[in-house]
Amino acid sequence: MGFIARVLSIFKVEKVVIYLDKTTDLDERGLISKLFNYILCPQYLRRKVFPLDPDLRYVGLMPPLNTPNHPLERRINEIPKISYREGLVIGQKGQNRYIVDVGLERPVIVHKRKALQHGERVFLKLIKKNDDIEARLIEKKDIPYYFGFDIAVTDMSLKEVIASFKNKMLIVATSKYGKEIQEEVENLMRKMKSYDNKVLLLFGSPFKGLYEIANVEGFNLDEEVDFTLNFIPEQGTKTVRIEEALCSVLAILNFLYRVYSEAG
Repeated sequence: MGFIARVLSIFKVEKVVIYLDKTTDLDERGLISKLFNYILCPQYLRRKVFPLDPDLRYVGLMPPLNTPNHPLERRINEIPKISYREGLVIGQKGQNRYIVDVGLERPVIVHKRKALQHGERVFLKLIKKNDDIEARLIEKKDIPYYFGFDIAVTDMSLKEVIASFKNKMLIVATSKYGKEIQEEVENLMRKMKSYDNKVLLLFGSPFKGLYEIANVEGFNLDEEVDFTLNFIPEQGTKTVRIEEALCSVLAILNFLYRVYSEAG
């Protein structure tokens, strides 16, 4: 799971949706979400956010993300003049003044008229002024650089997920039975541009591919998506694991996006 999280972060994926696989009675969406949320949480908040849990006993083996939302600086004199951090509300100091742990040598004070709850996680812009810090509450979307991906667990089926994103972004299904990527590059990039480069990538489950899942749900996959593509033609193994598929697909799309962006 740690490798998957790193791949998603390397290619700046914004959101992961874990849908319900109706082809099996085994439902591990909760466990997957818990592991993702743990590794996404800044190291300095993990012990306060996550209680002891047998599901997390091996998380120490997962590689660190080393993303901007996981800063390592612990002292105020080590951070830049302007920085962004996720914090945890740990108390209140007078009216509309909240104490927030941001992983530094001392907590910061945030002024907010609307009540913040103890244990609430917030995003902050930190402005260093000599040895003091001014902390401003912001939204994640206001941070000017990549700050990790979000996790959404849904009870929706594959077909329902597709329907919820239809006409909002380009929908690309991945399958070894799809058209080989080199046959559709021009069409793919033209369609991506029309959606402002917003793409929903669909992957199967550890047990079934997308065509098998669609067949169980009773719909034609090719009729519901914009493209069904094989990103690893002539694969040398019988199956491709999800982490391998993610790495391959995202690397290819990243390369194509760069090439076509520079070409205008």
